[in-house]
Amino acid sequence: MPYLELTKDKQEDDEVIEEISIPEIRNLKLSEAIKILKEAGLEIGNTFEENIDKDTAVVKEQLPKPGIKVKKGSKISVEL
Repeated sequence: MPYLELTKDKQEDDEVIEEISIPEIRNLKLSEAIKILKEAGLEIGNTFEENIDKDTAVVKEQLPKPGIKVKKGSKISVEL
């Protein structure tokens, strides 16, 4: 919508910032979810559970949802 005057995010050197589609990590072990996010250029954000065992904890929910485009390096929050 041109009247909103939206522009693409740009870095200082005028390069367009890379956007990444968030992968589906629900129902995966936390350790596998972290690996997938790192491979995609993303990071694990807030983890809503105490005393986490990364090898047995399973991701029940993620925010933002899969398929949403975010900037490379963004953090994805998970509920275990």
